[in-house]
Amino acid sequence: MPNVEVSRTLVKSAPELWAELESERLGEAVGAARVETTEPERELSWRAPHVSGTARLESTSWGTKVTLTAELEDRVGRYGFFARLRSQPEPPTAELLQRRLEGLLDDLGQAHRKPFVRDQP
Repeated sequence: MPNVEVSRTLVKSAPELWAELESERLGEAVGAARVETTEPERELSWRAPHVSGTARLESTSWGTKVTLTAELEDRVGRYGFFARLRSQPEPPTAELLQRRLEGLLDDLGQAHRKPFVRDQP
């Protein structure tokens, strides 16, 4: 089974990242995933059609290290000629999943709140 792992240290607190990952953001990134808490505020597990994985948070000296992993099911046994005849959707490739997970890390690393702006009289 192909595995994908991406990680990055983000300059955000673990509770802030946990709230974002625990919401629908992780599920949207990997495609209709069901997300469950494995260890509160440390690890989430997720499962989507043909793929499963984890999201792990570790505090560092100047941020939080986020590690996202994914494990794809065996494509030969699960997706073949007869699945194409039945019009089943093709499972994601490791490259596509890696791009999605890296995109999620990019998005999590950006500021989403606008700074306070005072109205000018």
